[in-house]
Order: sequence, then structure tokens, then C-alpha cells
Amino acid sequence: MAVEYTDNLPQFAYSAQQVQKNEGQAAQMSGTTLSELMQRAGQAAFRFIQDHQAPQSRILILTGKGNNAGDGFVVARLCQQAGFNVTVWALFDPEQLQGDAQKAYQAFKGEVVTNDNALALGDFNLIVDAVFGTGFRGELPANVAACFAKVNPLACERLALDVPSGVNATSATVAASSFVASATVTFIALKKGLLTGSAKRCVGRLYHAGLEVSESFKALVEPEVSFLNHTTLMAARPVRALDSYKNSHGHVLLIGGNRGMPGAIRLAAEAALRSGAGLVSVATHPDNVATVIQGRYELMVHGVSNTASLEPLLAKATVVVLGPGLGQDSWSQALFTQVLESDLPMVIDADGLNLLAEHTARKTNWVLTPHLGEAKRLIANTEDAIDEQNRFQLAAAISAQYNAVSVLKGPGSLICQQSRVNINRSGCAAMASAGMGDVLSGIIGSLMAQGMEPFAATNLAVYIHGLAAELAARDGEKGLLAGDLFEHIRGILE
Repeated sequence: MAVEYTDNLPQFAYSAQQVQKNEGQAAQMSGTTLSELMQRAGQAAFRFIQDHQAPQSRILILTGKGNNAGDGFVVARLCQQAGFNVTVWALFDPEQLQGDAQKAYQAFKGEVVTNDNALALGDFNLIVDAVFGTGFRGELPANVAACFAKVNPLACERLALDVPSGVNATSATVAASSFVASATVTFIALKKGLLTGSAKRCVGRLYHAGLEVSESFKALVEPEVSFLNHTTLMAARPVRALDSYKNSHGHVLLIGGNRGMPGAIRLAAEAALRSGAGLVSVATHPDNVATVIQGRYELMVHGVSNTASLEPLLAKATVVVLGPGLGQDSWSQALFTQVLESDLPMVIDADGLNLLAEHTARKTNWVLTPHLGEAKRLIANTEDAIDEQNRFQLAAAISAQYNAVSVLKGPGSLICQQSRVNINRSGCAAMASAGMGDVLSGIIGSLMAQGMEPFAATNLAVYIHGLAAELAARDGEKGLLAGDLFEHIRGILE
């Protein structure tokens, strides 16, 4: 029976070291060997190629000096036997391969070249990366980087075996000139470093091939992160009782919108309404009241000139969202300080995060939603050594320092609460647009107000936010507005 691959990805992911350390035992538990796993990996990738390439396509396979090269030579042999026109470009001397990789090299009887002097790279239909696998870290050797600089711009399809070379499968850091795949087939278990940040650009469409040992591996190894799917996340969404009323679904108070900056707080407030909050109030600069309420009369909008006028609004709120359009002047700082002294559950975003970076604060029941730049500012004064390129370390450091649920936004956003980490699997490039973060903060606040605990509410909110953007982007990614998400948020939560 052919070894299968799937785009129905598991809900848990592991470090590269966990896979390397335990794949042999998982194979043994499943009644097989590492040698057989190499054959199965090659078969899974070959099956993918069969499904996506026309017969007799020209295929260039790039090989390295370890077991990933062995996978590549298995693929080369199977493709050649199936009638594809196959060339292997060995970036390291294949005679130096050892063990199963050497056997795979010897079994391939086709063309192997050691440079591209005689290769018309533009003639290939598919380029397969079998250079480095899960063990890669650091920077690429010069010859490998030079090769990838030539093949990445080509119009053909590019397939990575297990891990795109140049991507650290644990940290998600990406070396300069990494291989940029249009698709990756990863083996045995999901590697967490493939699922977030710039690594996603190198991975392309991700597929999983368990090689018939994934269940044994899952029973053997505790996952480092979750990668929750649609069914699991949506099962946790708030459900309204037939006899409920507006006060049953929480009261979100959003604070922000300094003079001349009404847009962010309006977006966040409408997002809170659209995601099910029963009541939504806005505390904004008095100059903005008419603008914020215009066309959305369901909002209760209050002009707040000082902390005294904010106090009665805090007394009625279930959850506070602080930061969209807040600014950093004396008005902003006064409101920020007052809210920080409150015991209310809260979401801190945008300028709220910039003000928080100047304070030392630990609370319970709060969520911080930084993008990468804000995240670096939040930990700027920490005494711990943090690799700012390692998104997992960065998210964990923020969560630990502030005792908060942290959302490190970006491709594959990370939601972290101490040892609990989930990688979001929704979203698209269309989200690189002003106001998207404001919409997210409103959704998180709304779900918390409806009774969800912060970590679960944030996981669901980030997923809904990304999925709504995917749906809205069907009409085109460029020019997508944050407000275009609202009609889709309603439908997702139905």
C-alpha cells in the first residue's frame, strides 16, 4: 500500500530534537526500522509528485550530506522508474554519505551532477530540496546559499522534503537565502518551527506524512505546542440560551481614540459587537464622540476628559480593551494608569502595550497582543537572554514577565500562557492592513466578556480573525480593509 500524505494536519507539534530523539523508538514500537522510514518518506514525497506533476516532467533534486539526502535519492529512483526526467544536483559529495543514505544513493542509477554548469535550470518543472532536514540550525554553507539564490526565483514548483533547508524546525528562525518551497511534505510529526513567522513563507503549502508511525510517536512523546483545528476551536465558542438577553453576554468597555485618532477604537468596538458582546461602551477623547458613533448607533460612546469621568464606566464593565488609538500623551498615560489599577479582566493592545513597556506590572486575567516590534519593547528590560528571532522564546518571555496570555501576532500567531502554547492556523497575507489588530482586540475582549477564560478566548479569537480575513480575501487580497471582516465574523460564530 502506498504511503499517504495529507493536508489534514495534526493538532500537535514538536521540536526537531523531539523527532530526532524518538523517531527510532517510534519505528520500533510500530514494528519497522529507520531504514524503512527512509523508504516510506521517499514514497510519500513521490506520491505527492505523481499527484501534482504531469508525466515525464523534468525534476531536479538537490541533495545534501545526511539522511535528508537519502530521502532525496529514494525520490529520485522512484521518479525515474515512473518515467519522469530526473537529475540530481549533489551539493556535497554523495560518496561521503553513510548508512541508509549511501544505500539510497547507490540504488539510484540516474544522472548526478555536482554543479549547475550543464544545467538549464529554467527547463525544470519541479525542484526538490533534500539538502538539510530537521537537524539544521545556523546559516547555510556558501555553496548551498548560492544554489538556492538561483533556484528560488524560478517559476517552477519547489518541493521541500520534511523541512525547507535553512529553516530551523524548532525555533522557526530562517537563514539568509533559505529554500523557498511552494509545498513541503513533513514526515512523522509536525515540527513547530514550520508553523509560524517567516518560516511559513519558506514552507508554502504544508502536508504531513506520518509514515505509519505517527500514532506510536504521539503515544511516546509529549507535544510542545498545540495546533488546534477548526472543529476543536469552534466547539468552545459561546452558545446563547434561547431566553438570554443583552446583559447575559457581557459588557465590553474599550478605551482609546486620542484626539484625531477615532478609527482604531471604532474598529475594535464594532468587532466586539460583531463577535457577540451584549453591550459595548467606548471611552474616547471628547473630540471623537460624534465620529465614533456615526453609523454604529448600537455603541455607547462617552467622551472622557479625565480619570474621574472614566470611573463610572469601569464600574459597569465586564472586560476592558485598552489601547487602540490611545496615544502616549498625558491624557493617555492617566487613563492607562487608572485602568492598570483595576481588577477587571482586560486586553492590552497598540499604544497600551507601548505604555506598558515602561511599567512593571503583573496581573491575572489579562491578554497582551503585541506584534514583533511591540514584543521586543515589552521585554527590553528583562534580565534573561532572549533570542528575539525565536518567536517561541519571545512569546514565552512576555507571558512569564507579565503573567499574561501573550499573542505574538504575525503568520502563525503564537498564543502563550506560561507552558501552554497554541499556534494559530488561520490567516493570509491580506491581513497586512491597517486596523487588523484593533479588530482582533475587540474580538478577544468580546469572547472574554461572554465568559470564556483568557487563553481559550484568545485562541478562538485569533482563529476567527484569521478565518474571516481568508473569507473576505476571496474577492482579492490587496485592498482588504479591516472592516471587511465584520460580516464574516458573524457567520463564523453562528
